[in-house]
Amino acid sequence: MQIYIFIICLFCGVSSGVVYDILYIARCSLCGIDKSAYTVKDKIFLIICDLLYSLVFAAGFIFVSVMFGFENLRMYMLIGCIIGAIIYLKSFHIIVAFFVRKVYNIIITKKEQKN
Repeated sequence: MQIYIFIICLFCGVSSGVVYDILYIARCSLCGIDKSAYTVKDKIFLIICDLLYSLVFAAGFIFVSVMFGFENLRMYMLIGCIIGAIIYLKSFHIIVAFFVRKVYNIIITKKEQKN
């Protein structure tokens, strides 16, 4: 039963990566990619995105825990979620970040050509 719960927590972590990428795309489109050029408003938006990600992740984990009837919170469940998120960030997020940077650079060069 513990392996079953661990695998579900892995998938919960991977699905949190999808939420992270949605917020990453929103962050890059509104604030840009260059972190050194962030203004106070950009930093506030980043904090809001991080809080939103944390809340969605916590709500998703609680929802999965209730749906599958996990009785207690165990350390291996948290480790499963963290490993799932790391797996996502080290695999699919790299592809998403690559394409976000490409699209962002294309948009910036087109804006510079118009000016």
